[in-house]
Amino acid sequence: MPMKRTELTRPYPQVRMGAEVSYGGSQNWFPGKSFVACGCGVIACADTLLYLTGRDGLTREEYLCYVNLLRVFFPLIPYRGIDGARLALGMNLCLRRAGLPLRALWCVSDARFWERVEAQLSDDLPAVISVGPNFPIVWGKERVTLYRRTEDEFVPAERTKGHFLTATGLDDEWLRVSTWGSERYIRRVELDRYRKTQGAVFTNLLRLRRIS
Repeated sequence: MPMKRTELTRPYPQVRMGAEVSYGGSQNWFPGKSFVACGCGVIACADTLLYLTGRDGLTREEYLCYVNLLRVFFPLIPYRGIDGARLALGMNLCLRRAGLPLRALWCVSDARFWERVEAQLSDDLPAVISVGPNFPIVWGKERVTLYRRTEDEFVPAERTKGHFLTATGLDDEWLRVSTWGSERYIRRVELDRYRKTQGAVFTNLLRLRRIS
């Protein structure tokens, strides 16, 4: 029986860099060590807004200017970043400014996490997800593996914690995400294990819902 697949209906925003194109943006393109370390939430929201407004194919320079205009709505604590509640607040300001009939809410119940992610993607809305810090041992070394897809298999590429990324599709086994300008995959069972051991409140969803 084929696996059920849910994904966005249009290509995710790409950034042109000469002959290469990215899969979403990356905080690594910006000057300043603090933003490189903690700007992932801003990038996830910026890419989501580009998708919602139908903008694609920006050059890297155009993308940098676009994100810099949005940064005022997402004040970062140097080297600590931004929490989910303030991310939702900034997203709501941007949605209102863009005239989009959507509202952002932070955090869904543990039992409904995957249901909400799937529903959001089914509604053609990118899903910004946090891979939370280790909790309660914040200096712990547990991380979630990000995989790169090849023709034949999924290969471990990076491991992360304390990081925002954007989900663009999922099936019964894998969650497809945009992070650091690349397409990556997370094994759902591994994310569930991390949420169970490190705190589902912190590894959660920026929920978007339509308003009339």
